[in-house]
Amino acid sequence: MKPGDKVMVPRTGGGYSLGEILEVCVDRARVTFPIGNTFRGKPRPLVGMGYKTVKLSKLRPVKEAD
Repeated sequence: MKPGDKVMVPRTGGGYSLGEILEVCVDRARVTFPIGNTFRGKPRPLVGMGYKTVKLSKLRPVKEAD
């Protein structure tokens, strides 16, 4: 996996969101993903992007159609 790759990012609530790798460092990746009206189970008035560092083994690669 490399920066720019699309991946499914594990969420705190147990689901997955489509996201993108920003950078990779050893066995972890910094990813960004869209968040909705809640973040970490708490209401969030501004909908936007979330960021987190995740082990590469927990990310699911997404194959893009050509």
